[in-house]
Amino acid sequence: MSFLKDKHLWFFVTFGVIILVVSLRRPENKKDELPVLGELIDFRLTDQNGDEFGKEDLYGKVWVADFIFTTCAGPCPVMTSQFAELQSRFANASDLNLLSVSVNPEYDTPEILREYGQRYGADYDKWHFLTGDKEAIHKLAVDGFKVGSVEDPIFHSTRFILLDGKARIRGYYISSELEEMQQLWRDAELLAEVTL
Repeated sequence: MSFLKDKHLWFFVTFGVIILVVSLRRPENKKDELPVLGELIDFRLTDQNGDEFGKEDLYGKVWVADFIFTTCAGPCPVMTSQFAELQSRFANASDLNLLSVSVNPEYDTPEILREYGQRYGADYDKWHFLTGDKEAIHKLAVDGFKVGSVEDPIFHSTRFILLDGKARIRGYYISSELEEMQQLWRDAELLAEVTL
C-alpha cells in the first residue's frame, strides 16, 4: 500500500516539475517566440513621393516587406494584391506598415510607383514603395533582407519578410502558400498593436 502511495506521490511530483520547467521556459512576452533572423543593413532609397527613405524610417513600427516591379506579369500583381489584403486586414493596427521595393528602378520611378500603388488602393501613410540606385537595391535585397538573386536581381524573391520595430527580420513567408500567409497574419499580430 505504501508503494502505491509513493508511486502516486512520485507521479505528482514529476508532473509538477514538468509543469514548472515548461512555464519557466515559456517567453514572458509572446513577441519573443519569433526568432530574430537578422538585422537590416543601412540603406537610403526614394519613396513614391520622391522623399528619402532609409533604415531609420523603419524604427518603432512593424513592417512586411517584399520585392516587386511594376511591369512584372508573373507573381508581382498577386503579391501586391496580397499586400492590399494585408493593408485591409490590419487596418486597425496603428504600427503595421508595408514596404514594396522595386527591383527595376530604371523604369520604376517614384511617379510610376505612386500610380502602381493607386491601382491597388495603397494608403501611402502605411504602404511605401521604394526605388533608387540599382546597386543599393541589389545590396539591400541580398545583404540586408537575404533574398533575391546575386546574379540578377530582376529574378527576385516572392517571399514576404516580417520586420520588427528594431528593423530586425522576424520571419519569411512564401507568398503563394495560404498556410504561410496565415502564419504571417498570426506573427504580424504578435508584433503589431492591433486594436479591435
